[in-house]
Amino acid sequence: MEPSPFLKNQEMPLKKSFSLRTLFNLFFVISLGLNAYFLVVQGRASSVDVTYATGLEEDKSVKVQMASLNSKPIDDSDMATSVHEEEPILGSEQVDEVPAYEVKQVSFDSSAQPAGRNIQTLQLKVRNSLNYTVCREMAKSECGSFAAHLARLLAWFLDVNRNMRNGDVLNVVYERLDNEGQFKVLQLTYKSGYLRKTLDANYYKGAGMKYGGYFDRDGKEIAQRIEDQQTPIAEYIEITSLPGDFRKGRRGHSGTDFKAEVGTPIRASFGGRVLRTSWNVRVNGYCIELDHPKEGVITRYLHLSRVLVKRGQYVKQGEVIAESGNTGRTFAPHLHYEVRSRDKKKTVYNPFNFKYHTSYHRNIPSQEDKEFQDVVSAYDALLQNNGIGEKIQAG
Repeated sequence: MEPSPFLKNQEMPLKKSFSLRTLFNLFFVISLGLNAYFLVVQGRASSVDVTYATGLEEDKSVKVQMASLNSKPIDDSDMATSVHEEEPILGSEQVDEVPAYEVKQVSFDSSAQPAGRNIQTLQLKVRNSLNYTVCREMAKSECGSFAAHLARLLAWFLDVNRNMRNGDVLNVVYERLDNEGQFKVLQLTYKSGYLRKTLDANYYKGAGMKYGGYFDRDGKEIAQRIEDQQTPIAEYIEITSLPGDFRKGRRGHSGTDFKAEVGTPIRASFGGRVLRTSWNVRVNGYCIELDHPKEGVITRYLHLSRVLVKRGQYVKQGEVIAESGNTGRTFAPHLHYEVRSRDKKKTVYNPFNFKYHTSYHRNIPSQEDKEFQDVVSAYDALLQNNGIGEKIQAG
């Protein structure tokens, strides 16, 4: 007997249910097996990765320790000569920066020189301008800086932009210092057609001098100094800029720059009242402005490390009001000193020509004259023999 259609309809789902259940169970077992396999494999891989990463960290640690042991500190504390000490500061105006010179080493032939010193000579005949003349002989990357250094010395004798003549003869003995691109002029001689005489500047540091200076052959310092009672700074390395000095793309410099170590005492040039302190600090650094009604001027002191007075305070002539520094827009520690008229014209005065400032020239003491002349003779010998000479004393 054949089963009824109803029974047939019931048998079909029973078989189908059995078949699906079997497949589901089989799939479940396979899934468990695969999961177990991946867990084991990944566990081993993670162990390998951790071991490898740990090895890298240990290797990196060792390399860092080795680098630390091999590194040496760099001593940059030397107060070596540099050219532009700052950008021009005109009141509280904002100015753009001038790109610095790229400095590279240059050398000149010399058969011998004092042991341990890199002293060189340069002989030039002026053509067109001082800068053009120097740049014909030196690398362009540093000739502008060297020419500016020479101009600072010549400025005490003549107007470098107006009084130099084609054919003038310039001889220089200078020392290259340990720091690349830095140097110290030891002797400069200049045969001037305009003045019809030979000018000379010889570096010398006497026993009683904290800092050396440049003197003519008679022992008279070429740079002027302000009388002690009136000077804003008594101890300084050198004067690196004067009022009116040309700055590329700008108006003339508005003050006198005294290169000095940070912390040097700064004094009020005249008695007066503090008008303001530390304005436009980004450019001027810490600074002071004093009012002097009696003299008809105001004075400014810029790039300070410490200000010791307050607005409205009255100060006496010679009173310590601050300490020199290297704050604001500046390339080396120095004091920027300004003397301006109190009227609307705001005339900038050269302190060495100002009627209320008394200036003088320092002289070599008589007891040191022979030693000074020996140094000058040594410079002469180096120049004449292109590097052959006696040991030179230079501070």
